[in-house]
Amino acid sequence: MRRLLPLLLLSLAACGAEPAAAPPPPSPTTTAAYLRTPLDCTKLTITPLNVEPGIGYIFGTHAEWLPKGQYIRIRVAITNTDNTFHTTRPTDYQLDDAADRPHQTSVDAMEIKRQPNELNIGAGNRVEMDLWYDIPVDTAPKLLRDTACTTTIPLP
Repeated sequence: MRRLLPLLLLSLAACGAEPAAAPPPPSPTTTAAYLRTPLDCTKLTITPLNVEPGIGYIFGTHAEWLPKGQYIRIRVAITNTDNTFHTTRPTDYQLDDAADRPHQTSVDAMEIKRQPNELNIGAGNRVEMDLWYDIPVDTAPKLLRDTACTTTIPLP
């Protein structure tokens, strides 16, 4: 019986002890806002390979869509000449039409054709992708404008 008394006292003491406070949850991680730097502008080159105007509709694996005007597909190659990765977004490239009106990439067409919203391009890599625009029927594509780097890119 004497041997059980310390065990009984120990178990009673353990029951009365308060549990240790749980550590506070980690603070939510915040991501820095996307911003292309001047270094990105000098190390990324964009080359239009093909321009396909007058597309009347698009379809993908999960949707079909009609344009408000006409779809323009521009196949581009983006090359990273640096020894580290750089980031770009298709929304950085606006299309100017023959009437000098700017057009952003078509969100609907880009999603249906499953083009990425953001590209991390590795060191010395080249990525080809399609940029889709919805422009009025009475005009034609003239040039691409890199709005982040304020440069113009002539179309073929």
